[in-house]
Amino acid sequence: MGNTVTSSISCLDDRTNQTQLGAYLTPKQIKLVQDSWNLINDDLPKIGVTVFLRFFETEPDMKALFPKIVQMNDSNQLEWQMDREMLQKHAVTVMEGLGAAVESLEDSDFLNSVMVSIGQTHVRRNVKPQYVKRLWPSLHYGLGVVLGEHYTKEVSEAWRKVYIYISAQMTKGMKNPDMKMNDELS
Repeated sequence: MGNTVTSSISCLDDRTNQTQLGAYLTPKQIKLVQDSWNLINDDLPKIGVTVFLRFFETEPDMKALFPKIVQMNDSNQLEWQMDREMLQKHAVTVMEGLGAAVESLEDSDFLNSVMVSIGQTHVRRNVKPQYVKRLWPSLHYGLGVVLGEHYTKEVSEAWRKVYIYISAQMTKGMKNPDMKMNDELS
């Protein structure tokens, strides 16, 4: 399943050069994402930890990007020993950022500037654009776990499109780490 999801993200990247989310998502899809977010917004630790535990399980090489969360042993090898408090803190921070994006879906200019800025921050932490795409299967899994029956095929597709879009905006920031927010984003 992970390969199918990842390849479906890759095939849509060319269409995310749009700077207006409305050209990419329908108003109904935006509403589906916002309504489903409202169902989970009160329990960000649950979805965040679910997503990151799944991410570390399915993408073990990504653990190296989280030295404050995943501990190293004396031979500098990764251990499956985590600082649960740091994991939850980071997971909540990521989910708060996702929540801010969801709340801004109707204001593409603001959303784009926030996502570009987040991308710029991540590049300073050695996160590569292709790594961002690798989080989608874990987010998809976490949304399914937390939303349960509310995570329909239609809701899942709307979330996938939102994730592709925000990933593309983050990638712009990663590829242009010194770009000012007033510079052209395209």
